[in-house]
Order: sequence, then structure tokens, then C-alpha cells
Amino acid sequence: MLAAGLAGASVVAFSSPALGAPSDDKHRVDRQVAAAAAALEGATSKAQAAGVAFTIANQQLPGARQKVQESKGQVAAAQVKAAEAGRVAGKARAELAVAQTALDAMQRQVDDARGGLDEYIRSSYEGSSFLGPNALIGARSPDEVLDSIGYLDSLAGNQKRAVDAVSRARFAAAIRRAEFLKKKQAADLAEARAQSALDQAQSAQSQAQAAAVHVAQLINQRKHSLQIAQQEKAANARQYASLQAESRRIAEALQAIAGKGRHGRPSGRPAVHGDGRLSMPVNGWKSSDFGYRYDPYYRVWQLHAGADFAAPAGTPIWAAASGVVARAGWNGGYGNYTCIYHYELPNGRSLSTCYGHQSHIGVHVGEYVTRGEVIGRVGTTGASTGNHLHFEVRLDGEPVNPLPWL
Repeated sequence: MLAAGLAGASVVAFSSPALGAPSDDKHRVDRQVAAAAAALEGATSKAQAAGVAFTIANQQLPGARQKVQESKGQVAAAQVKAAEAGRVAGKARAELAVAQTALDAMQRQVDDARGGLDEYIRSSYEGSSFLGPNALIGARSPDEVLDSIGYLDSLAGNQKRAVDAVSRARFAAAIRRAEFLKKKQAADLAEARAQSALDQAQSAQSQAQAAAVHVAQLINQRKHSLQIAQQEKAANARQYASLQAESRRIAEALQAIAGKGRHGRPSGRPAVHGDGRLSMPVNGWKSSDFGYRYDPYYRVWQLHAGADFAAPAGTPIWAAASGVVARAGWNGGYGNYTCIYHYELPNGRSLSTCYGHQSHIGVHVGEYVTRGEVIGRVGTTGASTGNHLHFEVRLDGEPVNPLPWL
């Protein structure tokens, strides 16, 4: 029955709007968490914490499940990319091996050409008596001169061919070396891309696993919250009854003060005139309305006797109108609580305002305060799950909707 009630309540309190920008999503979740916390303000602290946890889990679960699906797609895409990059790297490495073989062969040709040149130089040195002018000077006849000149021409031709062979071999080797370096650069780049793709695939796999773990944690969080809700059901009912009884005592006390006020109004202190419009008591945003709120755990409607205005801790709280402080101090689930009596309205009903969950009370009972005067600071004391002002308007001590008065 509890699960069925939560399923129905989720339509009211925990619906999931369409996805928007991350900042919009955070703002939406914050508002819904605040609303859920407000709906459970009369619950025990355990149930409040469980309610917030349940709301957060409910809000995050669709996105977490979507993240799992997206991560699976990313893993598949990354694995395909890594496989393709690996094939490209393998092909590049094979081409590099071929280029290495060709370079080695050309280097051997260079070595062979250098060996031939060395041999020519050594032979020329050993037969140096035949070289140059000595060969010509030593000739004993014109025929020997002609033979010597022919021999020198032959030596010069051999020298040129040997040098040319070395030059050609070195040039061809340089081309092969350039090709090899190009292949090596391509292979290194391909391997780097393959490694990057592999890293991305592994990262995507880790993210997918983390996303799946997060989904499991959120499901367990919801289950645990429901268990706590069931355990706290009786305690919650008692605490809500206590809050309602305290509200009735406050009403009776204010009615008693109003009776005294009609006959003993402080000198020079006028009643609220006109329609009794009140000033905003705090600079914040409305996080919860006055009226009956649906408790998503126990499927009951409970009265919220004021309007809540969320604001940072320590934000000044202003008197909504001039009047006399009727109550100032700790008041159970209301925490630090102040009530100001504003005397009679023109219709004869007494008007009071009350301020709950304050971190600090800045006034004392019997003190006269003026509209806009700082009377305390925003806090989260009592039955509260976050910093906010619980603001009440009471006619003849009974709570009414504050918003039309502001």
C-alpha cells in the first residue's frame, strides 16, 4: 500500500519535467527537494532525511538511467574507433618495416660504392709513380708519352665513375631515408591515435560501469527510504499531532492577548488600518504555500499553517507590520519562534504574525516593533530541513493564508 501511495504521490510531488540545461535541472531539483522537505516538515528527523533522499533519488534516477544508455553507446563507438585505429597503426607499422628493409639495402649499396672508391684510391696510391707529371717526365719516347697520357685518362675516368657511384648511392639512400622517416612519423601518429582511442574506450567503459553503479545506488536509496518511512509512521503521526496542538495553544494565547489589547492598548499605538496589508518579512523565494499538503509517504493531508520563504542562513527577518511582541523563544517544531500582535483590524478581528525556524531572535516579549524593523535572522531550527522563514498570519489566533496579506 505504501508503494502504491508513493507511486500515486509521485505524480503530484515528484514528477520529472523534460530535461533542460544542467543549471535549469539543478534549480528544478532544488525546488522539488525543498517542496518535499516542506511536505515532511511535521515528520521526524529520520523521515525528513529519508524523504529528501527519496526525492533526490527519484529526480536523479531517470537521468542516471539515460546516462547508462549513453555510456553504452559511447563504449561501442569508442571500441569501433579503437579497432579501426589499431588496423591503421598495424598497416603503418608494416609499411615502416618495408621502408626499413629498403633503407638497409640502399645503405649496403652506399657501403659497396664507398668500398670501390677506397679500393681505387689505394690502387692509385700504390701506383703513384705512374701518376701526374712523373709519368710524363719519365717517358723515353713519344709513344711512351702517349701511353702515359692514355693511362692517366683511364685513371681519371675510373676515379670519376667511383665518385659518381658513391654520389648516386648516397642520393638514393637519402631518398629512402626520407621515405622511411615519413613512414615512421605516420606509424608513430597512428599508434598514438590507436592508444588514445583505446584509452577513450576504457574510460567510456569505466563511466558506463560507474553509471550502472549509480543507478543501483539510487534504487537502493529509494528502497531504504521507504523502509524508514514505514518505521517512522507512528512517530510521525504523534509529531504532527503535537505540532497541531502547539498551534492551537498559540491561537489561544494570541486570543487572550487580543482580549487584553482591546481594553489595554499601549498609548499612541494605533491598530492596523485599511485592509491590513503587510510588508514582505524577508528577501527570499516562496518554497511552500499555506494549506493542506499531501504527505507522499503516508498518503495523508496535513495542514501547513504558514508560507515558507527560502533564504540563506542569517538573512534579516523584518516585522511585517508594527505591533507588540507576544511570543519570543523556543517553541518545539517551530524552533526559534516569534509572534507579533498587531491589535484589531477595522472588522474587529485581531491580527498577528509569527516567524518560525529563526537562527536568532532579536526581540523580547512586550517590546514594541515597527514595520520593517529587523526582529531576527533566517535559520533552520526546530522541524526544518533547510534555511527558510516559516511565516504565519493569524486572525483571532487562527492561521490563515499569508499571501493575500503581503
